[in-house]
This record gives sequence, C-alpha cells and structure tokens, in this order.
Amino acid sequence: METSTQVTPPRKSSKKMWIIAGVAGIAILGGLGTAYAKLDLFKSPKAIYLEAEANNLKQMADDLSRSFEEYEAYVKPYLDQPVHSTMELSQFQIDADMPDPESQVVLDLLKTAKLVVQSQSDEQKKQHYGNFEIHLKDNKLASVDYFLDDTKMGFRLPDFYPKYGYLDLNDRDAIKQKFGEDLPKRLMTNKDLYEAMKMNREEVSSALAPYAELYVNSLKDAQVTINKNASFSEDGYQTNARELTVTLSDEEAKVLFTQLAEKAKADEKLFDLLYTRYHNVSTLLIDSGYPDVKALSKEDFKKEYTKVFDDFLKDTKDTKASKDQLKMTVLVDNNHQILSRKLVIVDEAGKEDSSFYTSAGYTNGADTYKRYSVKIDEDGEKGEMTFRYKATKQNDKTTGTVSLLFDGQPEVLLDLSTKFETTKQADKETGTYDFTLKAKSDTDPETVSLSGNITSSMTKAANGRDTDSTVKLNFDQSTPDLPKSIGLSIKTKEEFGKAVSMPSLGADNAINLTTLTDQQMMEIQEEVGIAAQSFMMKNMELFQEFMPSME
Repeated sequence: METSTQVTPPRKSSKKMWIIAGVAGIAILGGLGTAYAKLDLFKSPKAIYLEAEANNLKQMADDLSRSFEEYEAYVKPYLDQPVHSTMELSQFQIDADMPDPESQVVLDLLKTAKLVVQSQSDEQKKQHYGNFEIHLKDNKLASVDYFLDDTKMGFRLPDFYPKYGYLDLNDRDAIKQKFGEDLPKRLMTNKDLYEAMKMNREEVSSALAPYAELYVNSLKDAQVTINKNASFSEDGYQTNARELTVTLSDEEAKVLFTQLAEKAKADEKLFDLLYTRYHNVSTLLIDSGYPDVKALSKEDFKKEYTKVFDDFLKDTKDTKASKDQLKMTVLVDNNHQILSRKLVIVDEAGKEDSSFYTSAGYTNGADTYKRYSVKIDEDGEKGEMTFRYKATKQNDKTTGTVSLLFDGQPEVLLDLSTKFETTKQADKETGTYDFTLKAKSDTDPETVSLSGNITSSMTKAANGRDTDSTVKLNFDQSTPDLPKSIGLSIKTKEEFGKAVSMPSLGADNAINLTTLTDQQMMEIQEEVGIAAQSFMMKNMELFQEFMPSME
C-alpha cells in the first residue's frame, strides 16, 4: 500500500517567524515613532516653541545655579573663617619719555619700589587688621598700620609716632560735635550684606513660575509659525534649524502685559520676596546706625509697590492703539535648544525696524558660544551694548575670547576684548589673558586706547592659596600724558583659619581722637617733628638721589 507523504511546516518555525516579524514590526514602528518625535511631526509650532523655551530656561537656571555655587565655594573661606593675606607688588617697569634728568631719576627709583599689603580679616568676629609697607632699593621706607572692628577704627604711622589714633563709634555724638561727621554705630561687613540679600533658587523659581504659566496660557496657536528648513550660522558654526516666529499684535501685547502687571500687583509671594530683602538690608543699615537711612514700613512699601504697577497699567491703557506688531524669531536645533533669538517691531506696512535685541548661543562638541546684544536707534540717538563669549575646552585647558562693547558715541565708549587660556587642575589654576581696551567718557573727549597682558598662577594648599601674577599695559602712542607701557609683578599668599592679631588698645599705645586735647595735640606734633627729622637723616642718601637738586 502506497502511502502519500505530506510535508507540513513545523508549527514552531511558523511561530518563530511571526515573532521575528512582530519584533521587526514593533522596531520599525518604534523607529518611526522616534523619528516622528524627533522631527516633531506630531507637534504644533506652539508646542515646539514652548518646549524649546522650557529647555532654555532650565539651562539658564542651571548655569546661574552653577555659577553661584562656584562663587559661594570661592568666597566661603573668607566669610566663615579668619584669613591672613599678603600681597606684594614689585618689579615695576615704566617706559615713558621724561622731560628732564631729574624726572628720569625719579622714574628709575620707582622701578626699585615694592609695595607690601598685609591683611588679617575675620568676618565672623568683625575684626580686620593690616598694614601697608613701601620699600625702595630692598629697604623698608615707611609703613602704615590700621585696624577695624565692630565699633572702632584706627591707624598709626610707626616711623613717625608709635601710638594708634582711633575713633570709637560709641562716641558718635562727640564725633559729630568735634568733626562734623555722622558715623554709623558699627561697621557693616560683606558677610552682613550677603546674609541680608541672599535667596535660594527654589524661592525665586516658585515666585516666577506663575508668570511663565500665564504667558504659556495666553499664547495662541495662530501666533506661532514655523519654517522647518531654516539654518543657523554664526562665528563659523552652521547647522540646520527650525525657525519659530511668535507674533503679538499691539492689542495682544497690551492684554498680555496687563495680565502680567495685574497678577504681579496682587502677588503676595512676589511682594514678600522683594520686601524681605529690602527689609533685611534697610534694617541692617539702620541697626548699624548709618546716617540718612529711612526704611519704609511694610504698608508704605506695599503702596509704592502697588503704585509701580498702577502707573504701568495706566500708561498701557492710555497708549494710543497702533498696527505695530512685536515679532520674536527663534532658531531651534533638533535637540530643542534655542540657538538664536531676535526681537523686532514690525510697522503697519510690514517693515521691520532694526532689531533691538538679539542673542545667540550654542554648544558644539568642546565649543561653547554666547552673545547678547541690545541696540537703540530712536529719536536720533544710537547705542549698542554687546557681550560675547566663546570658549573651547579640552581636558583641563580652556581657550577662548570674551568681549564687552558699550557704544554710546560720540559721548561714551567702552570696548574691551580679551583672549584667554586657562587650565584648572585639582590644586592649581593658571591663566593668560591678552586684552585690548578703548574707552571714552562724556567728560573727556580723548579716547584712551591700550593693550595688555595678565598672567596668573594659583596653587591651592590645605589651608590657603598662593598666587603669582604679572600685569603689562601698553598705551597707544597717540594718547597724551600717559607712558608707553607699565608692568608689574603681584604675589599673593592667603592663609585660612589663623586668628586675627588685633592690637589691645590702652593709654600706652593708643589715643582716642575724639577726646584728644590741645595739649596732647601739641605733644604729638613735637614728637612727630623729631621723628620726621630722624627719618630724613636715616634716609638722606635716598632722598638726595630722589631729589638731586638738594645736593
């Protein structure tokens, strides 16, 4: 009997095929979904714009927070523990055309000078003590000692008189009567002011978040348009981008600004944020006895606070309606990062005025770039303020440029540009800065032009920092009454945790200037005169060189 054989594919293989097909299908759909999400094909222009703004604000907050943390880490040793510092300025190099030989002798002598500044500070105990020393030809010529604490300040010139002259702020009435000066009850420190004004990130974010939400809710889909085939190009960097344009008509802008102002006017959290800092600072000044400081009560501060928004709301309401539009254009990359922003006013005919605000920024591998520009061109007045920063970081080395331009010509100009290279390691930081500067003020028609170089090397220790720096300035030869160049060396040594050696004041080493009698003053003048003669005799050879005409 013949048996026919039927070949049936194994069910297991069939199932495996479908599993593979299913997985492939899911992968394809997942890939498409990812691609669609990446390309924002399912998002409205408004959603794309708001996501980019959210990323931008978060990045800005992170940058500010990081900068503040770095600042806090740097200043914390100065605020929390005593600090001894010694700064030495020496190796002066001055290149100048002298009008006569005597002036050249003075200049040569100055090249041998050294200024030593020693300072001891304890912000916690409000104690400060230090001195200034002038050296010529490796010999100390003269010095000045000083001290400050919570209520007293004094100084002495030990080469001429051994005692401190001091003022006690507890004698404010007597000081006012004798010298005609109003002095505070105590001296305010940097730590006092820092503690009075500081605020945390969460507090600020919480206060400002409702205004961002109001802006988001006020924005309509029709106000945001997109061009997906745009490109970004600045400072040699190019990339594809999406161009998002947000347009507010005059009426829409009025409505938005009115809503923001009305919300702020009634916002107790924002009011408390501002008033608390105002109250802290004003109370600090008043408690310290600083003259001419008057603090508003919370009720009066609230009236002034409210008046600001009432005036703004009235001005907004009274402003004549126009057909102008406020247009903001942002370029956004595929990672939802804002590359550039431009604000312009568009008139009724559709003509754009020159941009009054532009910014740009990107991170491309090791490169970071930022630029912020504000321009004014109104009623015949023109002005520009631009900040620009570019850096490339490779391992522990960063190179780049930073510049600041404030152009209010013909009256005012400040144009500063710096090329830098820094290295940062665990216990050492170095930097080289080459800069150019042009400056002009409304009180002096001459433009000062100079270039220069600063080098710095800072080494960290367990309880301090040592820094060696050099400074070189080269003046434009067209600048009158200035040398061709100036150079000097600066050495700084800082030690943390060392107690301040404040002088113990008594009749044998100090005189209260407020209670100083005429008889005491005559005795001091006599003693100072004798010391001055001794000082001149001791340094006669030096003074003869300093003033050849005395020979």
